[in-house]
Amino acid sequence: MIEVSGGLRDRFSGPDAFARVLALDGDLYRAKEGRKTLRFDHDGREYFAKIHLGIGWYEIWKNLGCFHLPVVDASNEWKAVDLLERSGVHTVKVVGKGARGWNPATRQSFILTEALEERVELEDFLKGLGGLKGRARLTLKRTIVRAVADTTRRMHGAGLNHRDFYLNHFHVVERDWSGWCPDEGLKMPLLDLHRAQIRSRIPRRWLAKDLGALLFSAIDCGITDRDLVAFLQVYVGKDWRKRLRDESSMWRAAVKRARGFYKKHRKRKAVLPGVFAHFR
Repeated sequence: MIEVSGGLRDRFSGPDAFARVLALDGDLYRAKEGRKTLRFDHDGREYFAKIHLGIGWYEIWKNLGCFHLPVVDASNEWKAVDLLERSGVHTVKVVGKGARGWNPATRQSFILTEALEERVELEDFLKGLGGLKGRARLTLKRTIVRAVADTTRRMHGAGLNHRDFYLNHFHVVERDWSGWCPDEGLKMPLLDLHRAQIRSRIPRRWLAKDLGALLFSAIDCGITDRDLVAFLQVYVGKDWRKRLRDESSMWRAAVKRARGFYKKHRKRKAVLPGVFAHFR
């Protein structure tokens, strides 16, 4: 199976189209566990290719032994992109996909996407907020917090958990922010969906993992108690205080994960804003 659309259709058509995708040459961004990501140009436009060449039985059994479902092809990502688009979440635009082979250890697949204009990782951007000061800085930060909360609400509401849900998987455009105003809105595509899981209802532990990862990545970004309240008002709703009490076990698990990630990666204890500080 192979589907290619838009400006790439002519380049990747015919009986050898799959082989030409696998042979793509470009700027290599990542190569790991039978998967590589590269950027390439075509007719003056930039694209990304994620190519899966088979992870082998060792990786499959290693993942299963850790009670993790192994990612054996690119279909995870294109299904996740499709679901997010239908849920109103900004993400990458898929312009090609393909898979062949039935053996999960050697199955070959790919996904082609348009390169994004938004290339600055949100975790880095939050630490400077475009150089804005005073009221403009606070307004931009709150707009970002609410946008992340809305994406998280839509994503989880659609039955998708990300599994690598850190702020650096949201991107913003590099621009002069001095003239930005809230009426412009804010587009922050969500990336790296190859490990995403889709269900009718997300189990508590996977919600806690996503939310814990998100909180961990926000701790050093100047996030305050009021920022977290703004997040909760969008993600949970106006009755967020009651929901935190009613769902305290899930939120406690999320905070525990955030603290654990922080201790592991920052080598010190996390200092959390007040709304989560009492969760242990």
